[in-house]
Amino acid sequence: MLGTIDGQPAMWRAIAHHPLNSLFSSRCWTEAVARTYGFKVSASMPNDMGRDGKAEGAILFSELSDLKGERIVCGPFSDYCDPLANDVDTWRELIAPLMSLGVPITLRCLCNQLPANDERFVKVSEAAWHGVDLDRPESDIWDGFWGAARQNIRKAQRSGVKVRAGQQLDDLRVFYEMHCHVRKSKYRLLPQPFAFFEHLHASFADGLTVLLAEVDGAPVAATVFIECGDTLYYKFNASVECGMCPNDLLVWEGIRLGQRRDLKQFDFGASDLDQPGLLRYKRKFATIERRIFRLQFEPEGYLDRRAPATNKALRSLSYWLTDPSVPDQVTQAAGSDFYALFC
Repeated sequence: MLGTIDGQPAMWRAIAHHPLNSLFSSRCWTEAVARTYGFKVSASMPNDMGRDGKAEGAILFSELSDLKGERIVCGPFSDYCDPLANDVDTWRELIAPLMSLGVPITLRCLCNQLPANDERFVKVSEAAWHGVDLDRPESDIWDGFWGAARQNIRKAQRSGVKVRAGQQLDDLRVFYEMHCHVRKSKYRLLPQPFAFFEHLHASFADGLTVLLAEVDGAPVAATVFIECGDTLYYKFNASVECGMCPNDLLVWEGIRLGQRRDLKQFDFGASDLDQPGLLRYKRKFATIERRIFRLQFEPEGYLDRRAPATNKALRSLSYWLTDPSVPDQVTQAAGSDFYALFC
């Protein structure tokens, strides 16, 4: 059964109970992405709902049609979005209607290995994922960190770095200014539109927390955490000063925040394998490391090759629009106009 899931609270409630559900298949996250980028969210679900009103399986997806061609993306702009399928028969039942549409399909899977074992899907890339087990005494978590992590946290505290928790839109604006600066100056990438963060703020309410690291009242780093289910997600981070190790302190305070809320896991998110510094940074804290697999199905004889040409043009566009001579407001406006094409 294929159908739009927008405005279908019963379907969202059914999905929420599935054991493979995560932030990225939650209603709040999915609808924030859809509102920001104009995507329609649909679901492939079994024809019969479980007797208890819980979904026996589901695949959330968006059908996209733009300069890159027609395609299906399961969990656009998400670290991962596992198909909610517990067995091979359910997986094949759910994916069959999507494959019949005759366009490429992209999945990012962390916990569900069924798609990776399907010979019709090809692994095109992988990323690292790290997590921290919060279901332990705080002292055990602290002792489990690498020595460098503990040293950096103490250095930040000695240097006068103070952490303040905020849940207001203005706190997100402080983060966003640093976020845009880092993406432009360090990575030469366009930023997401601020509207995305506005929609997340509206959707998650008290479940979204910005931890701000400040020195003498001035922000030097910030991390956006989102609570979903029994997990605290370390979702976005930016800093303009690293010598005092504010980011290590933010991780520690985020972990403590998760424990105060009786959560079970700290999700460190995805990391590209070609970023050894980032991998080393997360490994200082993590107790779990896995792989996120990006999988793709392409119909036999499919010939549309607009995506490679468009991606090349987007890389060039991003490079020139993030030149230091380009005003920040122009770079941010370009992110608002073009970011949807990066999906």
